[in-house]
Amino acid sequence: MHKSLVVAFLFGTIASMQLSVSEAQTRIPGWNRVAPPGGHQNDPQLVRAKGGPVVPIFEGWFPNPDGTFQLCFGYFNTNTDEVFDIPVGPNNYIEPAEFNGMQPTHFLPQPDGGRRHYCVMSVTVPADWGDRDVRWTLVDELTGQEFSSPGRLVHSTYRHDEPLQPSRKNSPPKVRLQAEGPIAEGRVGFGRGMVSETLEANVGEPIELTARVRRDNPFRDDDDRAIRVRWFKYQGPGDVVFTPNWSSWREEMVGWIAAASWQSSEFAYGEQKTQAVFSEPGEHIVQVQAYNNAGRAAYESQDFEFWCCWTNAFVKINVK
Repeated sequence: MHKSLVVAFLFGTIASMQLSVSEAQTRIPGWNRVAPPGGHQNDPQLVRAKGGPVVPIFEGWFPNPDGTFQLCFGYFNTNTDEVFDIPVGPNNYIEPAEFNGMQPTHFLPQPDGGRRHYCVMSVTVPADWGDRDVRWTLVDELTGQEFSSPGRLVHSTYRHDEPLQPSRKNSPPKVRLQAEGPIAEGRVGFGRGMVSETLEANVGEPIELTARVRRDNPFRDDDDRAIRVRWFKYQGPGDVVFTPNWSSWREEMVGWIAAASWQSSEFAYGEQKTQAVFSEPGEHIVQVQAYNNAGRAAYESQDFEFWCCWTNAFVKINVK
């Protein structure tokens, strides 16, 4: 097995992942790259159609109202076409073991612009966690190389404003998975994020999923930006096909919910429905992500604010 490579990140950027440990310490063009709208976040030499690894990334932390903390992780699939399924186990694990099992096992290709999948998972640590690490490791099955990212509370530069971001007068959507169910708000992961009651489905038969969304922005009375809803497979065997395919980044204006659908009443929610079909039986988790249109009309089909503000929620489905 290749020597384990602990991937280091500085302000959310990524170093070279195909070099040796010593070579990776040398900065490459694009280090600390900040992408403009429609631009490329990571150096193009890291990107390929297939054959590259998936790398876990510690994105940052934020406090919870009860005194605990969230450590937020995402991932960078270096491939534009290749999808990975890495079950929880020796090639996909979190330490300490008490947090293992909360991470995704399905890894989507890189979105347009060379960006990564941001804050898809988080873990809750107690108020007295101190300077200990939560470490997520993924192993490239082809090379045996390990990619490991430690999450920790010690660096204030990694603190997120959550769920509100006063500096940008921004707030995330609210999501309900049942009409009168609990409300999710913010980019928490499966460990703490709002999870629906377990649904039942059969292999090959569609099950309808509904996300109900609204936004109550305390900083702007005239916040009429649309909300986009996207669905993903998070955990489970086999394939999941969503119809319509709201998860696509490339479909023009797909999945947007107009503000008029919830602004008529403080109790109103805009709805977006999709049908999911599962190819194999087993316990599945699908993720729904609701995020704001940042207002750049030319890039609405891939618009996403990586620092704020969006909401994660999760649906458990037992497929027979």
